[in-house]
Amino acid sequence: MFRSALKGLLLAAGSASILASPLAAETKVRMYLDFLVNGYHSPFYVAKEKGWYKEAGLDVTISPGKGTADSIKTVGAGNAEFGFPDFGALAKAVSEGVPLTALAAFVHDTPSGIISFADKPVRTPKDLEGKTIAVAPFGATAIMLPAFAKLSNVDTSKVKTVTYNFGAIVPSFLTGKVDASIGYYFGEYLAARTESKNKEIVWLSLAKFGVKTYANGIVANNDFMTKDPKAVEAFVKTSVRALAYTFQHPDEAVAYAAKYTETPAALLKEQLTLAMELMDTDEAKKTGYGVMTAEKWASTQKLQVEFGGQKAVVADDKLWTNKFVK
Repeated sequence: MFRSALKGLLLAAGSASILASPLAAETKVRMYLDFLVNGYHSPFYVAKEKGWYKEAGLDVTISPGKGTADSIKTVGAGNAEFGFPDFGALAKAVSEGVPLTALAAFVHDTPSGIISFADKPVRTPKDLEGKTIAVAPFGATAIMLPAFAKLSNVDTSKVKTVTYNFGAIVPSFLTGKVDASIGYYFGEYLAARTESKNKEIVWLSLAKFGVKTYANGIVANNDFMTKDPKAVEAFVKTSVRALAYTFQHPDEAVAYAAKYTETPAALLKEQLTLAMELMDTDEAKKTGYGVMTAEKWASTQKLQVEFGGQKAVVADDKLWTNKFVK
């Protein structure tokens, strides 16, 4: 009797061990963001906080980045499995041999634009002529500014650009050192709108004037993608699930993100609200969240080759895939 009971306990313990084994075998991966925690990063924190990554067999660490170039460099070197860079910059990097692949588009339209005051506005492209504008070197917006100018027949000889580091472009504009500034819709524009107490801020979107390019999305290190495609699929599909959830529950989503930053939830909500205009688009709804198209990638690469320093177009099968999101 005792032996029978002992045998039963051992079998039960073995069964518990088997049941526990998926947790013990969670794949550890790192998502390296493009910048400090922003409202549009909320889907990744939704998936983490709700336990969806864990359910998918993943132990995910989300790390703030220092810009798109930093995210590309970190993931390309294998120091993170996933990244969230600008796709235009990604195409250029892949053309230069960086081993990355785009897996899911989150931001379908460029958030780049021009910020100005209502009393000296840049409401149309031609309004930029005769003005000074603050630019930051190497950023996605600075790269696309010449494309915007060409597409809109802006005479760049009549526009004076003044170079500042990223942290100084908004202050230079707000203090009147320049007439306008480049920036991101949910970044510099929001900061200028928040910090300008007495003057109305005007926003001009590059996307509305022919700059058709993907912005941020999920990328993976190619070696990891080859080694563990199941983990890659789990991460992508879970993240896209969280993206859709974020659109339906923005307050809950930013509350999760707020746990990982000193940025107030209210500001994260403003960032996400603006970003959703570029994420939850008709295009995204038509193709399916995360899904990319050859047409949009062709436009993205064309702009990079003509204006972004990319030497040659990368073949689609070497740059992006939908196989992990569909």
